[in-house]
Order: sequence, then C-alpha cells, then structure tokens
Amino acid sequence: MTEVTQTQFLGDFTRLQSRVDIRKRLDPAFYAKELEQIFRRVWLPVASVTDLPENNAYVVIEVPPLNTSLIVARGPDGITRAFYNICRHRGARLAKDTRGCRKAFSCGFHGWTYATDGRLIGVTDKTQFPSDMDPATHGLIPVHTQVWEDYVFVNFADEPPMSLKQWLGKFYDQYPGFFSNRQRIASYRIVADANWNVAVNSFSEGYHAAYVHRKTVPDYQGGKQNPLRHRAYLEITERHGRYSAQANPNRRVTPVEQIAYERGRPLYPAFPAFSETGLPLPPGVNASRNPNWGFDVFEVFPVMIILIGAFWHANLWFWPISPDRSDVRVEFFAYKATSVADHLAHAYFRTRLREVFREDVGTMEQITAALKCGAMQNIVLSKQEYLLQQHYAVAGELMRA
Repeated sequence: MTEVTQTQFLGDFTRLQSRVDIRKRLDPAFYAKELEQIFRRVWLPVASVTDLPENNAYVVIEVPPLNTSLIVARGPDGITRAFYNICRHRGARLAKDTRGCRKAFSCGFHGWTYATDGRLIGVTDKTQFPSDMDPATHGLIPVHTQVWEDYVFVNFADEPPMSLKQWLGKFYDQYPGFFSNRQRIASYRIVADANWNVAVNSFSEGYHAAYVHRKTVPDYQGGKQNPLRHRAYLEITERHGRYSAQANPNRRVTPVEQIAYERGRPLYPAFPAFSETGLPLPPGVNASRNPNWGFDVFEVFPVMIILIGAFWHANLWFWPISPDRSDVRVEFFAYKATSVADHLAHAYFRTRLREVFREDVGTMEQITAALKCGAMQNIVLSKQEYLLQQHYAVAGELMRA
C-alpha cells in the first residue's frame, strides 16, 4: 500500500533532538529543579473564563506542583484576577468550596472579609490590632493574571519575564472567539501514576492511535490515503506546538453514532468534511485547511493539551504531584444544546471520548512504571513526534536558564 498523505511541517526544527534522556525525569532532584525553573517562571493556564460568567463569580484552583490553592475571581469591576487562597490574618484557607458567586469571602477562622477584587473590607474587632495595621496593605496576595480567549493564565514569578502575548507568540492571535459560547458537558479529574512529561507526551503524537485505540475508535484515522496515520499538518513555535489529524474519509459509521448524530451536529469521533462544517474557522484551527480534517492537538507548554474539533474542544491538564504522579484534569466543551437530539449527541461524545482517554492514561502509567526500573536511559523520537521533541527542547532551555 502506498502512502499518499505527507505531513506539512512548519517551524524551526534544528534545535530539536531525536533522542531524549528520559531516566533523569524520574529523579527527585531533577523534578525539584523543574518546579523552580519551569513552574515558578512561566505562564500557566489554570481556569476557564466560562466558569466566571458574571461579576463576583469565582473558582478555587489547586496547583499541585507549587502546593498552592488559588482563588480566580471576576471582580465587581469585571476584571479577572487570581489570589492565593490565604487569609492575611493567620494564613487560614479562605474559600473552601470550589466555585460560586458572592460579593465577599469571609474567613471561617476569625471572620476577616475580602471583596472579590482582593480588598480587605472587614476586620473583626479591629480596635484590638496595632494602629499601623492598614487594611489597604492586607488584601489578598495577588498572582500575576492575564486572560487569553477562554483561558485564565497565572505566573508565579515576582515579575514575569514576558507578557502572556509574548509567551504564546504566533499562536496568540490565531483563535479569536473559537472557545467562547460553548457548553461544558463533562469534567473529570484523576491522579495517575505517571510522570507529568510522560503524561503530556501521550497526547503529543498520533503514532499510537492505531494500536492504543484499536478497540474504541479503530478506523477514525488512517484509511487508504494515510495508512500510517501521519499528521496532515505539524507546526512548532518557540515554545509551543500543534498538529492536525486527518480523518479517515472511508471510516464506517457505527449504528450508535448514526443514532447519536442523526439530528445533532456531529462530535467526536464523527468528523464532517471541512467543506461541510459551514464554519468560518479562525486561522489556528485546521491551519492547513485539510479537506479531510479530523481534529487538532495544541500543546501549550508546559502542562496543557487542547483538543479541537469542528464543534467541540477539550482541555487537558497534567499537573505534576511528584516525579511519578500527576493530577490529570479534563474538561469537554461543545455547542450549546437546544434540543433532545443535541443532548443525545453530547452524551455519546463524552462517553466515547472518556473511554479513549482512559486508554491513554493506562499507557502513561505503564510507561512510568517501566522507566522506574532505570534500565532505559533514552527514548528515540520520529518526525511524527516533533511535538515531544519540542516539549523537551523548551524544558531544557528553561532548565539551563
């Protein structure tokens, strides 16, 4: 069988290496350095703007690698901010529920109260404190916060070395409005026995799809024109990367899929031809405008993978807990349901994608367990794994900085 599909590669690949030292990633000392050199310095996506639909809405986000709890809130002025979830009086945890909408946070320890913009607005028995205890200097401790599309990013450095726009580079302006006006249809969170690098790597290539997913979605990619399932398009920038997976135009639609998507707009794994979507897609989505486009994978270094389909997207976080454990979080979004048919399509989508995701988790756990024996020093990577090479190149640059 002759392969027809050839990958369109974009970016500077000269700084990448096909062999990566994987053994050291499980070393506690190396892991400690990753936390300091990477996670305390770069912009990290932590929340979705979708969760902050109105002023005074908030979510509480745990950032395991830095042992940090954050309050991400839309203040009364409409500005989104992030603060350490710590009362300035004695250090008690301030917000204990995971999300909500309120005008103020009151500490359950002594009742100190803060507005959602971080101001200290109430001190219990204030006359008993020193006269120089100024409430204006005892508001919640802020974390540098910037918003991009539907994502809230934070930076824990005393002074970020660059803006979020500089950090995202070329990709910053390429997704206008695409992630907005979607409905969250599922959220999952698990602790995987996997190194965080290995976990991210599980979604940075499609080389595994024909094998790992042969029971759940055996023919959603490939086909006569692309039997080895090469990516239609792959691009790296200075820090991030993305690829477009080509759908199989000859795939067999299952009876369940036919029922699920008969009246609703098709979701994973039913991929409409690009010409049939009728969508004015932004330049970053299906960047090569491949007619048999299936979906995109966008890696936002260091811990996020965004899966992008015609009418849906999914956010995947891989937060490190230790050298061999990761806090994995998944959010599925799709068009807003307006009918029973839409709800049926959503139900099938989240069920199928959840099962595919479980297969990936099993692989990342197996790899981490095997690497812990120390027998294997390096992994060797192909051109179809350029996003993995990019991941380790960026990590190495930050570790050497």
